[in-house]
Amino acid sequence: MRLQALCHSIRPLTLSALMMALPIEAFAQNSPDPAQAFAARAQAKLPQHEGKLKVSGLQKPVDVVRDQWGIPHIYAANTHDLFFAQGFIAAQDRMWNIELWRRNSDGRLAEVLGPKYLERDKFARVMKYRGDWDAELRKYHPEGKVIFTAFAAGVNAAIRAAIAADKVPVEFELSGFQPEPVWTAQTLLSRMPVWSITRNIASEVARALSVKTLGLEKTAEVTVTDPPTPLVLPEGLDLADINPAILALTRDANDFDFQMQPVIGGTAKVSANSAQLAHDSGIGSNNWVISGAKSSTGMPLLANDPHREVQNPALRYWVHLVAPGWNVIGATEPGMPGVTIGHNEHVGWGFTILNGDQQDLYVERTNPQNPNSYQYKGEWLPMKIDVEQIAVKGAATVRFEVKTTRHGPLLHEDTARQRAYAMRWSGYETGGHGYLGSLGLMQSRNWADFTKAAASAWYGHHSLVYADTQGNYGYVSTGLTPNRPNWNGLFPVPGHEGRYEWQGYIPTTTLPKELNGKRGFYASSNNNVFPSTFPGLTVPPFAFEYLTPYRYDRVVEVLSEQRKFDIHDMSRLQADVVSLPARRLVPLLKGLRSEKPEVSRALATLAEWNFHVDVDSVAATIYEYWLLKLNPLTYAKKLPEAARGSARYDMRRLISWLEQPDQDFGPNPAAGRDEVLLVALEQAIAAIKQQAGDDPSRWAWGNLHQARFIHPLANGEVATLAAIPPVPRGGDSSTVQLTGGATAKGADQGIGASVMFVLDVQDWDRSLGLNTPGNESQLGSRHYSDLAARWGRNEPFPIAFSAKKVKEVSRTRITLQP
Repeated sequence: MRLQALCHSIRPLTLSALMMALPIEAFAQNSPDPAQAFAARAQAKLPQHEGKLKVSGLQKPVDVVRDQWGIPHIYAANTHDLFFAQGFIAAQDRMWNIELWRRNSDGRLAEVLGPKYLERDKFARVMKYRGDWDAELRKYHPEGKVIFTAFAAGVNAAIRAAIAADKVPVEFELSGFQPEPVWTAQTLLSRMPVWSITRNIASEVARALSVKTLGLEKTAEVTVTDPPTPLVLPEGLDLADINPAILALTRDANDFDFQMQPVIGGTAKVSANSAQLAHDSGIGSNNWVISGAKSSTGMPLLANDPHREVQNPALRYWVHLVAPGWNVIGATEPGMPGVTIGHNEHVGWGFTILNGDQQDLYVERTNPQNPNSYQYKGEWLPMKIDVEQIAVKGAATVRFEVKTTRHGPLLHEDTARQRAYAMRWSGYETGGHGYLGSLGLMQSRNWADFTKAAASAWYGHHSLVYADTQGNYGYVSTGLTPNRPNWNGLFPVPGHEGRYEWQGYIPTTTLPKELNGKRGFYASSNNNVFPSTFPGLTVPPFAFEYLTPYRYDRVVEVLSEQRKFDIHDMSRLQADVVSLPARRLVPLLKGLRSEKPEVSRALATLAEWNFHVDVDSVAATIYEYWLLKLNPLTYAKKLPEAARGSARYDMRRLISWLEQPDQDFGPNPAAGRDEVLLVALEQAIAAIKQQAGDDPSRWAWGNLHQARFIHPLANGEVATLAAIPPVPRGGDSSTVQLTGGATAKGADQGIGASVMFVLDVQDWDRSLGLNTPGNESQLGSRHYSDLAARWGRNEPFPIAFSAKKVKEVSRTRITLQP
C-alpha cells in the first residue's frame, strides 16, 4: 500500500524515474509481479555514473558530469582521451542502441536477427567505402585517425567493462544476443547512416516508371521540378529496362523499427518493416539565424530542428566535449564522434538537407556469355568483385558478391534482359560521409575557418546557418555537386556508350554563401532557397527536387515582421502550426452548400478556422482528413485509372489545379472542382468517425495525431517499463512544426524534429534545447523518456555550457581513470 500511495502522489514520473528514487528491494522483495521484477533487474544493469571507474585505454583521467537532462559533459586532458571517453559514455548510455547501429552499418543484422535482414545486410555491404582508408580517416580532420580510433576503442572498453561487471543492459537479454567489442575506425565511417540524406535514385526510377505508364507529357504535367526544368528522356534509355525491382535491395535501409517481440530466456522474434519513404516524405529540417538588428539582445540568434523518423531509442544524442583546443556542445548520433550541430566558444551552426542530386543510376549491358562483364564503349570490361560472407542466424552463411562497374556497385541484375544497375554516388568518394565533416567545424573560431572547413570536408548537400560571438551571421551551402555536362540527372541513364559521365565535381568553394546580408536573416527548410536568398545569382545545378516551400515561406513571413525577437520567440516559431496551404485551399469552400447535415457543419467549422493546426482544434482534424481525400480525388481527374494508385502527390500541383480548374474537371470546370471539394469533405467525415467516433467534440487533432515512442522490445513484462505515454501533437506536413498528416491507416506522427535548439551567442548558457524521448536509451534509466512530454509541449530546457552553469545543473559525476 505504501508503494501504491507513493505512485499516486508522484504520478507524472515515469516508472523508470520512480525506480531511481526507491531501492531495488522495494520492487523485488517478495513481489510476484513479473513487470516489477524485470524493472528491478533493469535498474541493476544500469551503468556506473558516479565515483571512480578504471578504464583501460585512457592516458589520463577524464571527468564526466551528467546534468539533470542526461547530457554528459566530458572534460579530458587531450584529444585522444576526449573522443575515447565520448565513445565510452555513448556506449554506457546507448549500448543496445549503438550495437544495432553498428550492425546496421556493417551489414551484420541477420547474424542476430535472422534471415529477414539478409537483404538489408547485402545493401550495407554494397554501401561500404572501399577507397584509401588512410586518406579517409584524415579527410574530416587533421587528427581524424586519432579521433576515430579513440572513439571506437572507447566503445569497446565500455562493452568489456559492462560484461566484466555483469552490467550488460537487459535489452540484450531480451534480444538473445550480446554486445561485441569489435568497433573499429572503419565502423564509424560506414555510409549507411547517410544514405537517407543523399539519395535520389528512387525518384529517377519513379519518374521513369511514370513516363512508362503515362508518357512524357503527362508525367511533366503531374510532377514538379524546382527550378522548372523540361523532362527529357536520356538518349538510349530503354524504358523496358526499368522496373520497381531495381531498388528492392535498398528497402528498409536505416529503419530502426525492428518490431521485436522479446522472449525472456529465449530469442527475439523479428519482423522486417517494408515501408519505404519517398524522397518527398518530409525528412528534412528547419534552420534560421537572425541578425543582431532583429534580436532583442543585439546579437544573432540561431535556431535548428532537424527532422527524422519518430523512433525509440532516440536518433540524436546531446554531448559536451571539452579538452585543450576543444569546447563544443551539440547533437550527434550516438555512433558518431563529435557533434554534427551545435556551438563552441566562438561560433554556432545548424543545418538542413539541401536535397542535392548526388546519385545516378546507370543501366549497364552485361555479356550474355559472362554476366560478370559489362559493355563500355564497344568493349567488354570485367566487373570488380568483392566477396562478402554474411552470417545468418539459424541458417548457413551466405556468400554475397558485390559487383562494381566503372559507375559504381550494382544494386540489381536482370539476367533475362542482360542488364545490371549500378549506382554512382558522391558518398563513395573519400570524405563522402555526410555528417562527419562537422569535425572540421567544431574548432572554428570565425567565418573564414568555418567556410574553409565546410568546403573541404562537408560533402553531403546541406544549408548551414552560422552565427558568432562577434555579431556576424551567415549562410553556407555545401556538398559535392556532380558536373553532368549532357543531362540533368532526373532519369536513369544507359552506361554502355560512355555518353553520361560525370566530369568531376563543381568546386565546393564556388557554392553560394553570404555573411551579414541586408535582409537581416537567413533561413532554409529543404526548399530551393536560392531565388530568394541570392536573387539574380547563377546557382550550380544542385537539384530539381527540393521540398515544398511552405515551411520556409512561413518562417520568412514571421521573421520579416518589424519587431525584435527574443530566444523564446525563436522557440515558439519552431512550434508554429500555421498552415499556408490551408490558407489557399479552405477558402475554396466559401459559398458551397450541402444538404447533408454533417457536411454542412464541417463547412461551418472550417469557415471559422484560423488555419492553425492546433493540437486541440477540431477544424484542423477536418482539414487534415479532407486533404487526405482531396489528393486522390483531384489526381484522378488528371491521371488514367491505372496510374492513380502510384501517384506521388504534390501540394503545389493540388493547389494549382483546384484554384484554376480546367477541362479535366468537366465541361463546367468550377462546378466539377466544387463537387470534388464536397465529396472529399464527405469522405473525410466518414474517415474521422471511423477513427474517433461520431461525437465531434472528440475530434481534436491531438486526439488522433500523436507521437508514439514504441520501443522495439516493448512486450510482455517489458511493456510497463518501456511504455511512454503517447504525445498529442499539432502541426502537419506543411507547418514549421512538421509532424505529418492523416493517412489511410491513421494520423500518428511518423516524422518530426528529432532534436531542437536555439543558440544565444551573447550568452551561450541562455541557449535552449530539446531531445526526445530522452538523451539515454537504456531501459530503467531516468533519462529514457524524461523529455518526451516536454518535447510535445515545446518546453525546451537551458543548455548549460560554462563550467559554472554545468556545475549548477549537474546530477552525477564520474572520473574515468587509466
